[in-house]
Amino acid sequence: MARDIHVRSFGSVTAIARQTWDGLLPGEAENWDFYAAVEKSPPAGFKLGALAALRDGKIVSAAPIFRTAYRLDTPLQGSLRRWTDTLYARKPGLVSLPVIGLGSPMSDNCALGFAPELGSSERVAVFGAMLQRLAVLAHDERCNLLAVKGLDGSAELLQPSLGQHGFTAITGVPLAMLDLPQSSLDQYFASLPTKDASYLRRKMRAAGAIRTEYRSSIEGLEDQIMSLFASTLHHSRVDYGEFQHFGPDYFSHVLHDMRDRAQLMLCWRDRDLVSFQLSLISPDLIVTKHIGMQYPAAREFNLYFINWLKLIEFAIEHRIPRIEMGATTYATKLLFGARLERRWLHFRFRRRVSNAIFSPLGRWLDFESNDPELKTLGPALENRFGGEGLRRMSMFEG
Repeated sequence: MARDIHVRSFGSVTAIARQTWDGLLPGEAENWDFYAAVEKSPPAGFKLGALAALRDGKIVSAAPIFRTAYRLDTPLQGSLRRWTDTLYARKPGLVSLPVIGLGSPMSDNCALGFAPELGSSERVAVFGAMLQRLAVLAHDERCNLLAVKGLDGSAELLQPSLGQHGFTAITGVPLAMLDLPQSSLDQYFASLPTKDASYLRRKMRAAGAIRTEYRSSIEGLEDQIMSLFASTLHHSRVDYGEFQHFGPDYFSHVLHDMRDRAQLMLCWRDRDLVSFQLSLISPDLIVTKHIGMQYPAAREFNLYFINWLKLIEFAIEHRIPRIEMGATTYATKLLFGARLERRWLHFRFRRRVSNAIFSPLGRWLDFESNDPELKTLGPALENRFGGEGLRRMSMFEG
């Protein structure tokens, strides 16, 4: 079948019709409008585009692609990262490489869509053709590193193609997913362990001092929103570099272009904007993109908890059964009743020598094992998931 597939690259997802893209990825909160909006205000240093596979002139698979200079030490945190920061300042070429990747810097998920009529073996063949085209682009553009960012459980199905093309797998940042089958907030609290429910109810009491508002525009609030986001990044325990940032008009474009599919929740203390949360809305899923808070008000009024509890309440009221709570701050998200889903990052170097040198180092460049909070939570996660543990299905074991 691969001989019947022609793969093309495009400078924008808008070269692919919205109906076609969304037909390959039905029901996604991060839809065509989202990726088109992101392209209008990309993160600094990123060039965005798309890849599509065609059979008999019809697009049967598509995904966003990106190009940037990737720092190999991105997963590292703490003292190791401080050491590599010093190395990067002196010898950037030893740490940073030009990369072309399947996926998006603005999503933790790889938006890889297939035509519904394709069977499993056909999807593997089509994906292989896309990886081959990615390699050609890497050669033509002198990108030393190729990547597939954010594959979920579909990585198992696509492993034959990934293996054939020489990709090594490491874990990316896992995502906290919250299932909400309840029909009221009281039922949600009742579903939690009594101790956790009582703790969250106490946190919710501070909501009486906070006014919550939902908007579809940030007009007049641009500087405040960016300031709150920067403040929250400053207080984060992890630093993933440019993959945590975006262009200056990102919020405006996403909210404008996605219309009722994007929602900005604002929390006010009197006339002061003290927090925000941007989410993408679909009938079956809410994807939380970004949160920003003012300090020290965030701690004084439990703003992090209020943001999540208000969003949970919104989801239940609108019968949306699941929230993607994103990465980081895992202990708190587990307290809300979330579970963790693994995401995979696959990579290969263009040159065989580099593959031979760096591929065995993959286990030390693994995002999960370098996350300081996940290190602490390891034993607790095993207990919470019935001994399943965070390392289940790891490609580095056995």
